[in-house]
Amino acid sequence: MKWKKRISVLFILAALMLFYGNIPVLAHDVPDMNRTGTINVSVEYDGQPVSGGTLSLYRVGDVAQDDGNYGFALNSAFAGSQASLDDLESDSLAKKLASYAEANGLSAQTETIGTDGRVAFSDLELGLYLLVQQQAANGFEKMDPFLVSLPMVEDGIYIYQVDASPKLEIEKAEVPPKQPKTGDTTSSVPYVALAGLSLCIIAVVGRILYVRNRQNHYGE
Repeated sequence: MKWKKRISVLFILAALMLFYGNIPVLAHDVPDMNRTGTINVSVEYDGQPVSGGTLSLYRVGDVAQDDGNYGFALNSAFAGSQASLDDLESDSLAKKLASYAEANGLSAQTETIGTDGRVAFSDLELGLYLLVQQQAANGFEKMDPFLVSLPMVEDGIYIYQVDASPKLEIEKAEVPPKQPKTGDTTSSVPYVALAGLSLCIIAVVGRILYVRNRQNHYGE
């Protein structure tokens, strides 16, 4: 009887293995490489749009897939920077890539920020992008370079329309020292009046001394 029970258990295990073995293994979700994307940049300060200035867009990385895992690898234009893409949110990484692009005169797509504080880069090939502000808006510092991945992953879903909102700082302009305007005599009025009063006193004193000397002379 025991051997019959063992055969039954083995038969059940074999059946289960056969059943689950026929179930297809679901592959990791990967981005649709046939699609293009858009990067929308909104520039604001204290809740208000900031217009003016330019943004330059560089494509620095290609989409890299390894067994369904999604990531990026430096493209041929930026391979010489030898930058590590392990931490895409690193400020130092974006600055390193921006310095490399400037030093090597790499080409970029440059757009002017509109009156609504927005600029859009559309119909973009999927990849890793670097945004650099070449010209700042009036009254503001240049924004720091930053990276945007296209597509972007949110809750396991690939986003092909990416919104970015970089930070801005108010420009700390040096206040020049005040200098009197040419022809402005307002600040010199007190000095002129004092000099005139001094001359009057000297003249009066001189007159008194002159009269006394004459009186003394003829009184003798």
